[in-house]
Amino acid sequence: MGKAERKKKAKPMRSHPIIDESVSMNSEEENDTLKLQNFLANGETLPVIKQLYSPDVKERAWAASCSSNLILGDKKIRRLLLSQNLIKALIERLTDDYEIAREALGTLRNLTVVNEHEICVEMYRKDILTPLMVLVSKASGVIDNIIKGIPAESDPIVDARDTIWKSAENIICIIWALSETSQEVLRGINNTNIIPFLMSCLIQTCTVPTNTVVSAAQCLHTLTDDNPDVHIHFQQNPQYAQSLLNVINLDENTLSSKEHLLFIKVLCCGILSNLYSVVGLPISKSESMLDLNNYLMPVLIPCLTFDIKKAADEAIENVSEIDNAQCPETTKEHPKYTIPTAENNLNKINVQLMTLQLALEILSKIFLDCFSKDGDDDGWQDESQEDNDMMSTNVKEDNIMEDIIIMGMNQPDEQSKIHPILNTFATIILPKLFTLAYPTHLSFPEQLGPNVLPMPSVAPEITSSLATVHIRTIECINNFLLVMVDNVEDKWWFTQHREDAKQAWTLLFELGNQVTGKGINDPGQENRVKILDALIGCLWTLARGLESCVPVTSDQIRCLFGCYESDVYDTMRVKIIGTLGMIARRQNAIDDNKLIGSFLFNIPSLLKNDKNDSTSPECVIEVLNAIYDIYADKDFDYDEPVFVQGGYLPLLENIVDAIRKMAKSIDKRTSRDLRLRADEAYENLVAFINYKRDERNN
Repeated sequence: MGKAERKKKAKPMRSHPIIDESVSMNSEEENDTLKLQNFLANGETLPVIKQLYSPDVKERAWAASCSSNLILGDKKIRRLLLSQNLIKALIERLTDDYEIAREALGTLRNLTVVNEHEICVEMYRKDILTPLMVLVSKASGVIDNIIKGIPAESDPIVDARDTIWKSAENIICIIWALSETSQEVLRGINNTNIIPFLMSCLIQTCTVPTNTVVSAAQCLHTLTDDNPDVHIHFQQNPQYAQSLLNVINLDENTLSSKEHLLFIKVLCCGILSNLYSVVGLPISKSESMLDLNNYLMPVLIPCLTFDIKKAADEAIENVSEIDNAQCPETTKEHPKYTIPTAENNLNKINVQLMTLQLALEILSKIFLDCFSKDGDDDGWQDESQEDNDMMSTNVKEDNIMEDIIIMGMNQPDEQSKIHPILNTFATIILPKLFTLAYPTHLSFPEQLGPNVLPMPSVAPEITSSLATVHIRTIECINNFLLVMVDNVEDKWWFTQHREDAKQAWTLLFELGNQVTGKGINDPGQENRVKILDALIGCLWTLARGLESCVPVTSDQIRCLFGCYESDVYDTMRVKIIGTLGMIARRQNAIDDNKLIGSFLFNIPSLLKNDKNDSTSPECVIEVLNAIYDIYADKDFDYDEPVFVQGGYLPLLENIVDAIRKMAKSIDKRTSRDLRLRADEAYENLVAFINYKRDERNN
């Protein structure tokens, strides 16, 4: 059964540029690179490694800088450098003179990008945190002096002010990359005192360079995600919460880049959302999580109004202008365009898309936190209508109550008064999600047919970001639907907003057709498959909520058949079976039941004694469970004409041994949950056969 998707340790999109571009290669270094390539055939230590240990300060600095260029270039050279203990040498240089340490930081940061997981593990095991925290202490002293206006003479690092921000950014990005590696590494970071440094970089938004602020916010957002050891820092320093709220409330003209300021604000929303259960916000103790959301929602919801179709058009236009600018000839109609301007425009679009992705993740998390059955009572049952009006007022003040003609939402009712957040999601957020779910002409690579690799996107980074927006959007929709089915009394949305739910079914199928396009199995179309997988999860949940009211057509049923038979994940096939199982249980739809029943009984080729069958145990189990539910009662109007007359009972009797063998073949040690479900499916099969035999005799 589908579960609400709470992404643990989901990696946020990296700030741009990812690579430390301050480490640049001049013509002399390019010549040295060529020399190094000629040196590969020898088994000796490479010159660049030797020079990292040179007694000459300039040679050590050159080696740290040169190694950065080398690792970003030829993979063979990078592997060779790593095999000769480059990481250890660079970590040792972090305790060297500042200029050398600064170059080493840039190289180490770039290493986390080119081979993130393995490199980060090796860095941690070579004790990178110890010299990093020494640098953090010194950098903090310089930054503190800058912020307070203290003369440079008292800085703990001499002549560092021109480069300290880039060094701080590199330190933060290394810590951020390490924090996403493993729980062991994360625990090591938890034992440092990095939080005050990150907070000092984040809250001085007007003083600290934007890239450093963004990196600090991204790192904090990751570190505060389900990490109680870090939460303690915020419990002990309640002023941190107020500082984050202050950033959220900054005037939009605080920074020259409004796009980056909004990104920072949304990151702060994410940090506070991660901390809501442990941070005492500067508000009265009687107020619940709703009070936090009154701060967050006016920032997050407007992000959903970003016009992704317009952004796609602008991206294509800017790429075209870059191409025109590179042409030697220009015309009056196509004047020569400044490349940096167009590239800056593309960067702004990508920052806006990253902001949108993050806002979607946070909104989904907020909704799950509010209605999780496993969570603590957040006070939602006791909120007054005054609080509901307060949230609505905050939303209106940000001009986001405009009509969106996608779903005809009903008016607030008694349930939304009890759960103030519920009506906000149902009437304001959900319509915007359906708008964002629809792909643009830049969301995927062009489909050129089977076995034909697509041409690269004109703006590959934008294309990737758009696809991620669609995935996050549909996951958010599915989480809403799952909560409405499983966690809210009387399936409120499905009963009070039934027409909206039925329209959602139609919209999701239309969306699925757009995503599929000419076919999802073409090369380079992996994101189409991911989005379709999420869409089918939504359909399954909608079918559970609507039950007999699912507005399905026979063509839609056949579309699900076709999707199952495509080259897709088994997880998607399981969702398709679950969806079909719910659809087949409707009364007064015998033809649909016959169509689905025939399909389900032919899914596991075990039913046809095909020993070469490749159907996964997960799919077989889901098929059997669907059959048990669909044909559970002889009084169902389709039971006699479909199950009995179709001769399905003998088919089930013939596969008992095959199902038992399938269950026994699953290793309990490696797949314990699957084995338990398979054993249960086998036991239920035996019981179901006996039940159906006796049913007609009584």
